[in-house]
Amino acid sequence: MAGFRRSLFGFNTDDVLEYIEKTHKSFSKKQDALNQKADSLAKDLELSKEQYDNLMAEKAIVDEKLNAFMEKYDEIEKLSENIGKLYLVAQANAQAVMKNSESSLNISNAEVEKNLNSIDEAHASLDEIRANIVKTSEDFVNELDELIQSLVDTKDKITGNNKEANEAIDDFDKFYNSIVK
Repeated sequence: MAGFRRSLFGFNTDDVLEYIEKTHKSFSKKQDALNQKADSLAKDLELSKEQYDNLMAEKAIVDEKLNAFMEKYDEIEKLSENIGKLYLVAQANAQAVMKNSESSLNISNAEVEKNLNSIDEAHASLDEIRANIVKTSEDFVNELDELIQSLVDTKDKITGNNKEANEAIDDFDKFYNSIVK
């Protein structure tokens, strides 16, 4: 409690008015500071909301790319099955040609060469498919890593904003309780 000088009818009026004015200025400054902090926190929260919306848009893009990747993967899988069948047919043809080679050596040599070319083409196709699968997988993992890091950063920012907001509320409650008492 402030020390008020006594006067004839109680406390000195100037002392009491000066005390009230100082207290009012102090409370006004604290209120302004808290209002500024609340505005700042509201802006941070809005920014966090924008970042969240951006992340959700990025997630949708990654989901689309994943679906496209899965479609390509299915297509590659079908191509692989067809190439495998072609390989088996080519192998069976080569064996048949070899059995008939006693009767027609020239014809069998031509068929063997044709089947070997088919096998080479199948092998080249499989190498190309493998390279495409590896590249697509690496691209997907890189994009997923970026999305995960972005989510972690946003979570940290939101957690920090919530902590600051709670601290501001606690400061305001303390301030308010000190005024009320």
